[in-house]
Amino acid sequence: MQKNQSTSRGQRVEDATNAAKEAWGSSQIGPFDYIPKVGFREYWYPAIWAKEVPKRKPKMVTMLDEDIVFFRDKFGEVASLTDWCPHRNARFSLGESVFPGTITCPYHGYTFDSQGQCVAGLIDHPESPLIPKLKARKFPTVEFKGIIFLWMGETDPVPLEEDLPFELSDAQNDMYVRVRDWETNWTEPVNQGIDFHEAYLHRKQLGSLGKSKFKFHSILSKDLAFFRPKLAYYGGVKVDTESDHFFTLNATQPFIGEAFHPGVNAYWPKKPWWVFLKPKIRKSKKNDPNERQSLIGTRPFAHAGQLPSIVRVFGGGGEISVHIRWMVPVTAELTRTWTFTVGRRPQTLIGRIWKNFWYYFWRKPSIIVRTNEWEDLVVFMKDRLRFDLPQKLGPLDTGVIYFRRHLAKRSRDFQRLGGAVGTIKAQPTRTAQQWKEGEQEK
Repeated sequence: MQKNQSTSRGQRVEDATNAAKEAWGSSQIGPFDYIPKVGFREYWYPAIWAKEVPKRKPKMVTMLDEDIVFFRDKFGEVASLTDWCPHRNARFSLGESVFPGTITCPYHGYTFDSQGQCVAGLIDHPESPLIPKLKARKFPTVEFKGIIFLWMGETDPVPLEEDLPFELSDAQNDMYVRVRDWETNWTEPVNQGIDFHEAYLHRKQLGSLGKSKFKFHSILSKDLAFFRPKLAYYGGVKVDTESDHFFTLNATQPFIGEAFHPGVNAYWPKKPWWVFLKPKIRKSKKNDPNERQSLIGTRPFAHAGQLPSIVRVFGGGGEISVHIRWMVPVTAELTRTWTFTVGRRPQTLIGRIWKNFWYYFWRKPSIIVRTNEWEDLVVFMKDRLRFDLPQKLGPLDTGVIYFRRHLAKRSRDFQRLGGAVGTIKAQPTRTAQQWKEGEQEK
């Protein structure tokens, strides 16, 4: 949990209620009013796999519009600095680690340690007066399960556990990870992960936007979803669970079947000939302690959001896996999407083999690739969705309103700096140094 947050339970409940009310009134809260265009900065983000950072050759990654170089320190751990050498601003990433635990600029040979301090001027002079005056910005790093996490903020970093999705810290769970760059601003994959769109966008069985392939997974599903009627409408959305930096969402009155729409004087959706089974009703399991809890200890949910840029979809009870996406802003038009599939670790070899088969031949192709990358992304990718025009948000967007208007203001950027760089209505009101001095006075 984020210890520096202090929003009262009563205030959070009021915010959740107000978001639902605002949704019924056609909200015009903008995407960047209180949300920074290139991401909240006072957080940890997944940056790179540790195995991708070699011993001698540095690796550059762009995050939150900053170019960052990764290399190995004298202990073999991954360290990171700004990619720009403070001498004449050449790229460190074009250089190499001439000496263990250091990185050398390719232009003039100035060499820096893992703290960002220049320690040698190779063609300048062994006692050059410039050496102690050159300092490159260092970014704190932590390795967790083979992933290097980077602290992007100006203020002091918190323990990594405060920003991790709760499921990743649970020793009972295992995870599968897929990383892809999406051509879109980071906010839309977040919005899409906390709105209710799937009953329409993912309805078709034959053909996707930009792809013409049959959804055979729905036929092979143990629930035989292909042969059952689909959801007609959600009937409203509510914030079900909330904390200072996390919330879950569920539909209030979902309806399955055909619904009459007076505006077009017709029933929709039309029942196709192959739909002959009844709707699947999930039966409650008596005396099951996991029945009413997701992997994070809440009631089962349809969607969930977490600061700084994490969404979850369909968090069921018991052993059911949860689908997590963590968006890392690269630039204003590019997002690195880390997709985690997390669930209870099988206790037997056969169970582990079966789970690998399930992920690589079922979950990954049907949900992560087909649904997320072939259907979701193609709708809101660059040049297919505009952020400069006014938006009118409604009941399906209750989670979006809650994230934009309420959760954003509880972010660490707001709590520590009074606002966030890159927002329209809430620029920072104090510096990192002023925050630090305030903390020392407490």
